[in-house]
Amino acid sequence: MELPTLKLDWLEKTPTRHKVALLVLILGAMAGGFYYYIAQPKLEAIASLEAEVTKLEAEIQTNTVKVKHLDELIAASRQLEIELAKKKERLPPEDEAVMLLKQLSDLAIRLGLDIKLWKPGNQVEDPSKLFFRLPVNVEVAGGYHTAALFFDRIKNLPRIMNVSDLRMGAPKPEKDRIVIQTVFELIAFVAPPEKKEPAPAGKPPI
Repeated sequence: MELPTLKLDWLEKTPTRHKVALLVLILGAMAGGFYYYIAQPKLEAIASLEAEVTKLEAEIQTNTVKVKHLDELIAASRQLEIELAKKKERLPPEDEAVMLLKQLSDLAIRLGLDIKLWKPGNQVEDPSKLFFRLPVNVEVAGGYHTAALFFDRIKNLPRIMNVSDLRMGAPKPEKDRIVIQTVFELIAFVAPPEKKEPAPAGKPPI
């Protein structure tokens, strides 16, 4: 079977300007088809990829900033842990704190202060759960410099002690010295009791 032949005799008889117009029309149709079926999908794919790359770059930049801040927070947290560990070393257990308060009472007497009141209060747990407060209401009488020396000794203790609600009365002559009534609250900071590990359960009977 012979294939049909394409007759182009009519093209030879067509005027040149019509041939040019036909050629332009064919090229235009080819260009339009190329753009619609090939170029446009590629351009859309490229635009989509560019948008995706821009989005990823923004996420990378955001995550980089977050990582930097995270590193700073981790470093600050480690520094706080170190400082907290140092402060915990200065927190005595309860029995040692009670003994230390007794020693301060004896120290006040040795320095020449007359103890009018030494009243321990109830131990209170701090909201942070890191320590307890053991308060003592104190009233002493003595010279101003003697009281100042007593407070200086408290400040330089290796354990954490605090003086609050300090009130001093008017100086009064007493025998051969000037006496000042001093009222304050002395607070000992106490380490929380160590949690005991539960004893291992015995083996079940066979």
